Amino acid sequence: MNKRDFIKTIGAGTAFTLLNPIEALGFTDSIKKTNGKKVLILGGRGFIGPTIVQSFLDNGYEVTLLNRNKTNTHLFKELPLIICDREKENKAGLRAIDKKYKNTYWDVVVDTWQKSSKAVSDFLEEFKGNFGHYHYISTIAVYDDWNKKFINENEALNPLPKLPKSIAEGMQHRYAIRKTFAEEAIQEQITNYTIYRSHGMRDFRSANTIDVVDEPFWPVRFYRGGEILLPNVKNHHMQVLDVKSMVDFIIHCSNKKTYGAFNIACQPTRFKDYVSSLIHATQKPEKLHWIDGEFLIENGLIPYKVVPFWRPKPIAMYYFNVQKAIEAGFVHRPLVDMIKDQIEGYKYRYPKDDVKFGKQADGSVKCYSLDKEKEIIQKWLAHQKQ
Repeated sequence: MNKRDFIKTIGAGTAFTLLNPIEALGFTDSIKKTNGKKVLILGGRGFIGPTIVQSFLDNGYEVTLLNRNKTNTHLFKELPLIICDREKENKAGLRAIDKKYKNTYWDVVVDTWQKSSKAVSDFLEEFKGNFGHYHYISTIAVYDDWNKKFINENEALNPLPKLPKSIAEGMQHRYAIRKTFAEEAIQEQITNYTIYRSHGMRDFRSANTIDVVDEPFWPVRFYRGGEILLPNVKNHHMQVLDVKSMVDFIIHCSNKKTYGAFNIACQPTRFKDYVSSLIHATQKPEKLHWIDGEFLIENGLIPYKVVPFWRPKPIAMYYFNVQKAIEAGFVHRPLVDMIKDQIEGYKYRYPKDDVKFGKQADGSVKCYSLDKEKEIIQKWLAHQKQ
């Protein structure tokens, strides 16, 4: 892959800094080995797609992409591309695919689809029998009841309305229902699948390079240094998924022919341990102010809505059981490494470090500003003296 092409995909329009995103992501120009296996990536150029593609290349797979050729079209130009719009009704896009591709046997298919579940069902119907292992990136949002900790893969999924008969009808449902419908279609039509119920994916890349809402607040805040406000809350935990770790597990399941559904994320982690990782990754904080949670709420710093990784309800939020995946070979790399990747990605997208948290131009609120933080720290210190 041409390095000059790839760096355009992260923070388009920004100047190249000392950071080399190719090295940071592990992307390479050439394939050093081959195992003779063919993988079809449905997508491959969006948020997590490039990491998936490169990992399969690095592991010797012959990679072909299937997408509309509309997102990050400069990426992976050297790879075979099947131009297909899966959102066309009556399988029109899939049926237009050249027979040489439809008659090819794919050892692996990876699907990250999240729009209409009908698109997932349509693909399986058209390609059934022509692939060895189908991987689907799902979400923990498929679980119905989040009122207890340590939900495992045997818990009930969302009750579903009437099965969508068209692409458009499938898109009308909320995200969690679309993913649940997709899982149901997969389990009804095939047995050679692995489903990854992801939980809060984090990566060098940003899911949306335009909207500040997708920038990693805590890594950015610690990267900026100074005096930092933190919520002092009893039994405060967090849980996320490192994309690189997820992709390694996909490769592992492909090689080992591991099937089934898996919750994938780091283990539930004390927020204070996450903070230790932030400190280790940045070496920036001058002073930490652990402020009582109720005091923060009284001053407008609402859990989750304003303060990331602080969500007392629902109970399950940061306590999903990932033991099944671990026993199957899933390894979540250290949070320090994940955080460093997030910071390097942010620095590339915003070399001037000019993202402003707090109230946005459209009136919405994304976390809190430095000015708001300073104000609350001063209030807290004064409160402590009373």
